[in-house]
Amino acid sequence: MAQSEGLSAEEKQKWINTKIFARVSPRQKLDLVSVLQEYQFVVGMTGDGVNDAPALKKADIGIAMGLRGTQVAQEVAVMILKDDSFTSIVVAIKQGRIIFENIRKFVIFLLSCNISELLIVSIASVFNLHFGLFALQILYINLITDVLPALALGVTKGSNEVMKQPPRNANEPILDRQRWISVFVYSFIIMSCTMGSVFFSHYTVHKSESWNPDLCNNILFITLILCQLLHVFNMTSDNSKSFFKSEVFRNKYVWYATLLCIATLIAAYLIPPVAKVLSLHSPTWKDLAIMFGFSLLSLVINQILKRTKIIL
Repeated sequence: MAQSEGLSAEEKQKWINTKIFARVSPRQKLDLVSVLQEYQFVVGMTGDGVNDAPALKKADIGIAMGLRGTQVAQEVAVMILKDDSFTSIVVAIKQGRIIFENIRKFVIFLLSCNISELLIVSIASVFNLHFGLFALQILYINLITDVLPALALGVTKGSNEVMKQPPRNANEPILDRQRWISVFVYSFIIMSCTMGSVFFSHYTVHKSESWNPDLCNNILFITLILCQLLHVFNMTSDNSKSFFKSEVFRNKYVWYATLLCIATLIAAYLIPPVAKVLSLHSPTWKDLAIMFGFSLLSLVINQILKRTKIIL
């Protein structure tokens, strides 16, 4: 194996296409790492001896042996294998990918939920509608129905296809352009279905009556909560093939969080002081059906857009 100094593009390309190298010197290891990095590869280098230290330090991820590795190799490495098993590297890569995806899900979920609330408040104010959200209701939503499902997303085990995905660009942000578009689409659909439930209730169930601000407020409040609780099931991986087999749907903590939020909402209605603070009034069964129907509609629309790859 020749040194990388003065190598032509063809020779470097030959290095890139070679699968196995034998009898490689420490200098050649360092040169090989440099060539791979020159071609935008993310290089992981394993080693245990003093001679491996330069290449370990040069690599994007230096991996030293924890049992038989020298002190020098361990000091310059980024990762140390405590069991000296290469399968541990695969486990670490898988866990790293899952953590990144969970952070992305967490951010997208919270952003889309909060932007939908901003849209509802803004539209109600600009058009001077007969209904809107009160400050304490928004605080309740942000503390209970937003936070608990988002935290549950953080412990999702990840998709079975996570290791089949190509390596992610190291410069890729948590939210790229397509995902920002997805956030606003999610928010718009949640807002539309939430406000649509109020108008549908008024012009169908209560069409002979004048606008009832208290009832409209409660329909808006409950539908928004239900939309956001169901929205957590939209936070599946891009390659999830089945809704019911997705990693989020199989996450028991997501179900615990959802049920806890629903139980908290029911308790708020049943406890008079809390109901008074949140301005809650008992809705009719027809209004409840409308609330559940429009919240389910938001989930269905978002799932159709995800399956057609319009949003991620």
